Amino acid sequence: MLLIAGHDQPCYFRLAVDQILMPVLLAIDLLGAQAHQKRTNPHASAALWEDFSELVLDTAESLDCPAELIGTIRQSSVVLECQTIKTALALGRRLFRRAWLETRTPHDLRLWLRGCITAGKLGTDPTQIAPSKLLPGIQKDVLNPSVQKAVSQLRSGYRGMRILIDQDLLDDQLRGVFRIPLGRLGVIPFRRMNFTPYPKSLHSRFQDFLWMADNGTEWAQYNLRMKQRMLWSAEDNSEFVQAAATQVVFHECDAILQSVHRKNQTRREDRPEQEQPQVAESPAKDSAEEGLAEGSAEA
Repeated sequence: MLLIAGHDQPCYFRLAVDQILMPVLLAIDLLGAQAHQKRTNPHASAALWEDFSELVLDTAESLDCPAELIGTIRQSSVVLECQTIKTALALGRRLFRRAWLETRTPHDLRLWLRGCITAGKLGTDPTQIAPSKLLPGIQKDVLNPSVQKAVSQLRSGYRGMRILIDQDLLDDQLRGVFRIPLGRLGVIPFRRMNFTPYPKSLHSRFQDFLWMADNGTEWAQYNLRMKQRMLWSAEDNSEFVQAAATQVVFHECDAILQSVHRKNQTRREDRPEQEQPQVAESPAKDSAEEGLAEGSAEA
């Protein structure tokens, strides 16, 4: 709520979350990096980290306001401060989509990412380095409280290629911006999943941000890549665990999409009865029913 002074009566304006300059942290881990290092030579591990770093930098540079981003990349993880929640969501979704689709053959490097979006800021000194009092030659690397909180949520134990977000950062307008239209209805890509598991240590206010495709054609492409990645990862146990966890998310997303498609089909079949000339309130009634159906589909 914004208060404008200088009037006889105070004036209040409600601003959407994405219109407020409220720094948020986007934290991302490269999954399976340690296991990859154990089963390959050091040069292959270095190539994996370099690919991850280039992906983050190149994707961040493609945003409208890359200069506003600050953060650090440490081999297999990154923490970025974004000036708005909308920027963090757009960047996270773009990163995950590129990492998902750029692997085209079994021999390509496969990046499996895990992300989390929380309130907070890096500050002028995100990492505090101080010498030990007992052994001055040994330095302590300590993260500031905001980064510690983001990293603890990121590494709380959830598996699969997922982005979790604190629901306190969302509002109805932001949900509408990221709404995925499907026929006359649509899907809001922020939700607490029913079958995809969450760690008990993770607060219940965290939801999944479904970063996948925006339409049916794209969804088919992403779903095909899920099948390919599942097959390609079968020979490595640590990678297969992440692939299996990601597949659960995809299956639940597919169930959500199929539910919306069924509701759209039902609406098309019922429309001739609603458009009979003797029912004068038909347009208003149809509009009201559409709102109810859409609310149900997007809940």
